[in-house]
Amino acid sequence: MIEFDEAIKRTLAIAKPHPRERVGLLKALGRVLREDVKAGFDIPPFDKSAMDGYAVRLSDLAGTSQESPVTLRVTGEQPAGGKNTLKVEPGCAVRIMTGAPLPAGTQAVVMQEDTKRKGDLLQVFKAVKEFENCAEAGEDVKKGNIVLRSGSLLGPAEIGMAASTGKAALYVTKRPRAAVISTGDEVHRPGKPRPNRTGIFDANGYSLTSLLTQEGCDAKFLGIARDRPGMLEAKLARAADFDMVFLSGGVSVGDFDLVRKQLIATGYKEIYWRVAMKPGKPTFLGRKGRKVVFGLPGNPVSVMVVFNVLVRPYLDALLGKNAGGPAGLKARLTGQVTLKGNRRQFLRATLTTSKDGCLEVTPYPNQKSGVLRSMVESNALLNLEGGTYELKPGAMVDVLPLEESWKKN
Repeated sequence: MIEFDEAIKRTLAIAKPHPRERVGLLKALGRVLREDVKAGFDIPPFDKSAMDGYAVRLSDLAGTSQESPVTLRVTGEQPAGGKNTLKVEPGCAVRIMTGAPLPAGTQAVVMQEDTKRKGDLLQVFKAVKEFENCAEAGEDVKKGNIVLRSGSLLGPAEIGMAASTGKAALYVTKRPRAAVISTGDEVHRPGKPRPNRTGIFDANGYSLTSLLTQEGCDAKFLGIARDRPGMLEAKLARAADFDMVFLSGGVSVGDFDLVRKQLIATGYKEIYWRVAMKPGKPTFLGRKGRKVVFGLPGNPVSVMVVFNVLVRPYLDALLGKNAGGPAGLKARLTGQVTLKGNRRQFLRATLTTSKDGCLEVTPYPNQKSGVLRSMVESNALLNLEGGTYELKPGAMVDVLPLEESWKKN
């Protein structure tokens, strides 16, 4: 059995960056960027109006107020995207639209709501400051600035930023292909009649496939392998063309725990087996060439905890994300926690913000590894060193937010 920190170290050591591919912007959502994106020009590329209104000179609006409006003559109209050939002469104004380039001589823009027009005559009821309601060239981004860095996760804002630089496609990490296999005579696929009294529906295959898909993998659930070597061997053969294989169950020391033996017999080199962590002790990591296999425990909570603290850092490195190991926060404990044993413990918990602005964390009352509801109702993991000790309410503790928590906040 190895310590948790050593398990993280060995996991990241075999995480080689996956190849990249070029995809169109509308296919880049949720992907990991694999190039720096620079602005080849100022954004915006010219001084422009930020409002619909009138381009004016400040000297013409001296003393302007609601009670004492100034009258100007409208000499033209500047639409967005139109040629910029107009000029604001003294005593005059130019009608201008949002996003349109500022005519020569413009010192500010008066909002349409603060004017009244009749024919070519314009009454202005409010004075403006220099460059008010205008946007300066390069106000958003200067030419040569890096607007997106390699390793960024591409959301709608990032894709919009790339589009604003003129990019139609981006280099992103190619989606790794992940095969998921559940094991055990007791697990049955949902959608069929309820299993016998000692059987259960398979949760792991579905949660694991979902976690991998959410993380950016092309994940496929290959079904359930019964506790017989031939069946597991057949499932592993189906996974031959995948980049990674994830199995749940069958990695402990029981008579029917066949996964580790079968993986080694199939040619996988053991990187580690059994980690000093709770839950998740019987976790297995192996490699055959560039192909990696994770053998995860059978309890649903153990699967999800191990995924968050060991698998996710591996995938982040594989995908080229700007990450490396579980990133945590400090939070104030709301209740008492008693710990026993020498294994690192990850307790399901709820992370909130108190009235005084401090992060607070409350452990879930039932920490048994078969209580999947604890993952549904938690948005963080308490990351606690092994040992026998007590933590009192108010203690500052390490907390690992769960990425799935976006749906709970």
